[in-house]
Amino acid sequence: MSHRPPRSGRGSDCGPGGRELQFTKHPDGNSTGNDVFGDGSFFAILTPGHTSYLARTTTGPVLLTGDTSHTRWGWENGVEPGSFLADRECSRNSLRALKALSERHPKMAVKLGHQP
Repeated sequence: MSHRPPRSGRGSDCGPGGRELQFTKHPDGNSTGNDVFGDGSFFAILTPGHTSYLARTTTGPVLLTGDTSHTRWGWENGVEPGSFLADRECSRNSLRALKALSERHPKMAVKLGHQP
């Protein structure tokens, strides 16, 4: 499965577009990811319909949920971001996968899509 990250900037004259990332299924079935820079510092996580990332920082790992979870309440209560989604079940599965990842790594900081 592949995913093309969104282009940065405004318009096509702002530099090259994103490159297509290839995702392979992790043997444990819990998550899939792609080492964006190839150095183990920043991973794109396959969350269909959204873009989520895991950053390895000097203070520890940070999960960036993107639009998989907009609010702290939604994250804590397992509620995906609204009825405007084309595929709510897919969105629920993405949220569950990120929650499971954070539960396996309790020291990982979680940064939500629309809240600090």
